[in-house]
Amino acid sequence: MGNEDRVMEPFRSVSAELTDPSIVNGAGDVIKKWVQQVTEINRDVEDMLEETSSSSSSSSILSMIAPAINIFFARRRMAKQVKHINSRIDAIKLRLSLLANLDDRESPANATRYRMDDRQLDPLSLEVKALGVDSSQEKVKLWLLGAVPGLTVVSVVGTAGVGKTTLVRSVYNEPQVRGRFRCHAWVTVGAAFSAAVLKRIMLQVFLERPEMPANADSMEEMQLADTVGRYLSNKPYLVVLDDLWSSDVWDYLSIALPDNGLGSRIMVSSRVPDIGSQCRWASAVQVLKHSPLDRDDSLRLFRHGAFWSTHPPELEISEEIVRECHGLPLLLVAMGGLMSTKEQAVPTWKAVLEELHRTKDLQLTLPFVLWFAYKDLPSRLKACFLYFVLFPRTYCVKRTALIRLWIAEGFVQKEVGKTLEDTTEEYLKELINRNLVQVTDYYDYGKVKSCSVHDMFREIIIHKSEEENFGVSVTRDVDRIGANVRRISMMDAKEDFLSDVKASNVRTLFMLGTSSAATSSFLLSISGYKLLRVLDLEGAPIDHLPEELPDGLYLRYLSLRNTKISKLPKSVKKLTQLQTLDLKGTYVSELPPGISRLQNIHHLLAYRYYIGLHPPYYYALGVTLPQGIGQLRELQKLTYVEATQENGMLVELGNLTQLKRLGIVKLREGDGPRLCSSVSQMTELLSLLASSISLDEPLDLRSLNPAPQRLERLYLRGQLLKLQSWIFSLRNVVRIRLRRSKLSEDSVKELQSLRHTMGSPCTSVKVSVGFRY
Repeated sequence: MGNEDRVMEPFRSVSAELTDPSIVNGAGDVIKKWVQQVTEINRDVEDMLEETSSSSSSSSILSMIAPAINIFFARRRMAKQVKHINSRIDAIKLRLSLLANLDDRESPANATRYRMDDRQLDPLSLEVKALGVDSSQEKVKLWLLGAVPGLTVVSVVGTAGVGKTTLVRSVYNEPQVRGRFRCHAWVTVGAAFSAAVLKRIMLQVFLERPEMPANADSMEEMQLADTVGRYLSNKPYLVVLDDLWSSDVWDYLSIALPDNGLGSRIMVSSRVPDIGSQCRWASAVQVLKHSPLDRDDSLRLFRHGAFWSTHPPELEISEEIVRECHGLPLLLVAMGGLMSTKEQAVPTWKAVLEELHRTKDLQLTLPFVLWFAYKDLPSRLKACFLYFVLFPRTYCVKRTALIRLWIAEGFVQKEVGKTLEDTTEEYLKELINRNLVQVTDYYDYGKVKSCSVHDMFREIIIHKSEEENFGVSVTRDVDRIGANVRRISMMDAKEDFLSDVKASNVRTLFMLGTSSAATSSFLLSISGYKLLRVLDLEGAPIDHLPEELPDGLYLRYLSLRNTKISKLPKSVKKLTQLQTLDLKGTYVSELPPGISRLQNIHHLLAYRYYIGLHPPYYYALGVTLPQGIGQLRELQKLTYVEATQENGMLVELGNLTQLKRLGIVKLREGDGPRLCSSVSQMTELLSLLASSISLDEPLDLRSLNPAPQRLERLYLRGQLLKLQSWIFSLRNVVRIRLRRSKLSEDSVKELQSLRHTMGSPCTSVKVSVGFRY
């Protein structure tokens, strides 16, 4: 048994007992206090182990000259820490032994049937969540599509969780509605209106249009409103203002959203009954009061989530569970998702109902059903769920980013025969299936693109995160936070906020929308953040990193996305624990030689798009790689790299057999055989992008044999001259994009037929023949 196992073994024992939902749910203040103590011990153990690991991998002079001295003192320090931690654990175990209800039996309420169900990942399942709203949908559609030429505000109002957004979204996405208006925008507003709302409207109504003003990002509110208003003055538009709280928003939007006499519409969802009538310049205001579901629709919605197929007649107890949800879809889908994880047996369901009633007796500010849904989560999912506290309220989190972050945080345990990424995908699917996380967008081939949490669940997340010192989002209104908070997300926080934070406690730091002074100050003091795992500087106003990064940084995730950084320091080689390096949207064009020492890296994203004068015609710019890239055998995502013949990079790529996504640009015709040889060894590859160096350069991939059979997405940019025969061997492909291909009309038709080929799930084929793409 290694050092880590010896330290963790007694902790795991007491932790498993105290975090069992059968003990925690409905527990008194004393037990909750013990749970909190166990959580703090867990964090201290992790800190100690990571600090030891970090120091043992240090490249300091002392460690090279006298490793024995280092090991001696490290073990001595660790022995003292272990002794102190064990005494804390013993104290809690002694108290636990006095609890009469602590035994080895599993509570029936928590008997779980583990399964992974993709029903909620299917876009069609969204229609099921709109049960009981057919008549409401038709009424809203009539108001939107009616002949009234003046601006009409359609307001859908109702209590939280009643399904206002679901109703509005189902109408907004209907082709008949979309086709009626020339411009569309969906904006989630929330409690505080800002210029960001106007910017989101502008981005959507100007999407892919040459009229988009170049200085939009620097415009003041009134200038933004005037620009949008002038553009919409002669176009029928539909704008959705989701979750509108205050009528003050109309003062800002009176200029941006004019009554242009062309049948334009503003659709609103809100808890405020008269919010729509405050739009003084509208020609008409229509209000729909969205009510809870009736008994029959409530049962249908609950049972759709709880059962695989038919409803077992012996489980009529489900009616009692449904009754506690009061017809609110949010509660019904949450309980349905929860019960889908339980054994379909009467004793188990009765135990759940009894536990639900005990939760009901607690004095809670939010519906007890939501608290119960959270408490029922296994511990491995609770941390993942609480992680949403770090994102802005209206923020839709990309699935891929979330997965990388959870892995970097150490939330995911390695399972035999699976990558960490595969296991994390299952974690997210379970949260979605439980209806605690909602999908906000899908790719056109059906996979989840982004997700978020409902406002009411967010309130639970904030409460539990504060209670457990898990994490906190900091805005300009926040002066200080708890000393033991481990994760901080700074959104327009005060410049000197971090000066009062204990750096040695911080594991995660998001700096979203922070000032240049605040970011620079942090980078100067980064050596104090020894246990920092995640650092996200996306969009930060910085153009360089410190030339000499400190020894012993334990970073696993570093995002410099959309910053002005143009060069990485050579000292980046010290970040030996790094799993994700995100340079997307930066000006970095070359990676330093030391990058090949990052043996733990899984995701290397380094590219930006050059947008021409006529979007969406663009091309991608990648980075050049140093020799030795083939040593990074854990790499799963590598995008985009520039093809170079001098350093043998194309051949080295063949060593990256774990790659799931590869993007390579600036290919010459002669690079084809070497690239094909390497790609044929990437048996795990799911996505491939290959782009030629110029419009006239052929893209020769004819020798790709065998083609990776797991390939799902294929993007080729360059003259193919002839259709690559291996494309027809791909049985899992769901998307094909060919640009500048110069394929003949017959070849294009042949490729289009792939969508109907037996055994191929391909849902999206797009081919351009000319040079413009």
